[in-house]
Amino acid sequence: MKHKISDKIQIEFGDCRKLIKGLNDESVALTITSPPYNLQKNYGTYKDDVSLEKWEELISDTGKEIYRVLKPNGSFFLNVSPIPDKKTKEIIPLDSIAYYLMKKQGFYLRNKIIWHFNNMQNCVNRLSGRWEAVLWFVKDIDNYVFNLEDIRVPYITKNDKRLEGGTGRNPTDVWNFDDPESDFWYFNRVNNMTKNKMGLTEHPCIYPLAMIERIIKMSSNIGDTVLDPFLGSGTTIVAAQKLDRKGIGFEMDSKFDEIIKKRLKQEAASKELFI
Repeated sequence: MKHKISDKIQIEFGDCRKLIKGLNDESVALTITSPPYNLQKNYGTYKDDVSLEKWEELISDTGKEIYRVLKPNGSFFLNVSPIPDKKTKEIIPLDSIAYYLMKKQGFYLRNKIIWHFNNMQNCVNRLSGRWEAVLWFVKDIDNYVFNLEDIRVPYITKNDKRLEGGTGRNPTDVWNFDDPESDFWYFNRVNNMTKNKMGLTEHPCIYPLAMIERIIKMSSNIGDTVLDPFLGSGTTIVAAQKLDRKGIGFEMDSKFDEIIKKRLKQEAASKELFI
């Protein structure tokens, strides 16, 4: 099933590994996605309970096609999390595994971004996890879009004469949106209360719109095409529409169709951040 929401937004439902083959070579400026983590979440059609080898195959196959469709100066942001092994409960660093899988496809890692959140269960046998990794890959380590001026944050020291004429500082690779003056990447997860309020209870994992907006501003330009092969509830294309980019999203389960269209209508038409 395929929807052309507007001249700028396109959604297709099915296996992204097949759908992405319909995109032309070097036609996408930026890819942002967060695939299933194999945590037995209820995504509907997709069964989030496969072997690590099958998960690696999914990520590798998708990464190969993303490399093909990205422009020479394009970027690929992959959001993954450490997860516990189903049997031993040992922590598996999916971000490290994903790095090596993407290196095989030809990508270079520009940054490993850490975003911190609360809204998680408290562990009793280990320290509670409060972060996920966003791996920023580029096709060409010497040529990629990086709009630093669009994402600078306020200086901490207001009266330092060395800062005269400056517009702000680099937000670094650890971010915080809880404190507007911080360069720490803090975006709280979308909790169940917020999901209920927005009528978005169908999807188990909705990542913060503010975080995706920063990435789009940083690594694409107005009019560029942004792709999300694991679209889920639609956050990436909502952010793309808000920021005057074109958006393409692939999603396995068509039950999220109405949720995505609802979010495009409610959130992309306003400047309110969905956090």
